[in-house]
Amino acid sequence: MQRVTKKQPPSNKMLLSKAIGLVILTLILFFIWDMSKTNMQAADQKTEMSVSSEFRDTSKSLKAKDDSSKTLDAHFKVNHNKKITDQTIFLTFDDGPSATSNQLLDVLKAHQVKATFFMLGPQIKEYPAAVKRLHKEGHQVGLHGITHDVKRFYQKSDSPVNEMKENQRILGSVTGEYTPLVRTPYGSVPHLTNEQKTRLKQKGFIYWDWTIDSLDWKYKSSKYVPEVLNQLQVLETKYPKEPKIILLHDQPATATYLNSLITQLKAKGYTFEVLDKTMKPFQQ
Repeated sequence: MQRVTKKQPPSNKMLLSKAIGLVILTLILFFIWDMSKTNMQAADQKTEMSVSSEFRDTSKSLKAKDDSSKTLDAHFKVNHNKKITDQTIFLTFDDGPSATSNQLLDVLKAHQVKATFFMLGPQIKEYPAAVKRLHKEGHQVGLHGITHDVKRFYQKSDSPVNEMKENQRILGSVTGEYTPLVRTPYGSVPHLTNEQKTRLKQKGFIYWDWTIDSLDWKYKSSKYVPEVLNQLQVLETKYPKEPKIILLHDQPATATYLNSLITQLKAKGYTFEVLDKTMKPFQQ
């Protein structure tokens, strides 16, 4: 008779070993899945960074600036009553009027040159006769605000537009002209925010920057004349189609050497015009 061996149940030790093996296998599978997911996310992130980095590519930014400058001369030919070419200079004077204004106007009149004056409200009140004269002699009037204080002018979203509205009212009361042309103190960069730009535009104001800084505010001497000529040469070489808008100031040294500047610019074949609301403004 064959003897039957009774089957023994698995020991606790064996069951524990199998459980540990199952846990290890589960952890390995989870690790593999997690690594795969991480690699996919890294690939997506790399793609996002690649796309956004295109906006930081300086070569593309420079090309965009170069392309835009090629169209600027067309923008300045909207008013067909003016003879504006690549050889046209726009002289602009900030911070006036002042006790120097008549000296500036005498030089401009002697050369039969017109300029654009971005003036401050309090100064207009103090020198209304100079404002009436420059307006009568065909120069362009513009607005430069009230305070000329960075902290106050750019303090709130509506600070610039409020100052320009008051400036416009003061200038209009003297000349009868309510010009929309403005230049913000120290230029639009870097202080003028997008919201402030929108507020100005909504109220019909057109802000202008410049392409040549004479640095007359820094030199306060004849040194600003060669500075302008040097910057002009660089502008002609790198961006010949960009408008030649020169930043000057209504101050004694500028008036003293303005004759020299205009004489040398004329000798180089440049002509002069004023900015107006029919033109597309140059903005940094």
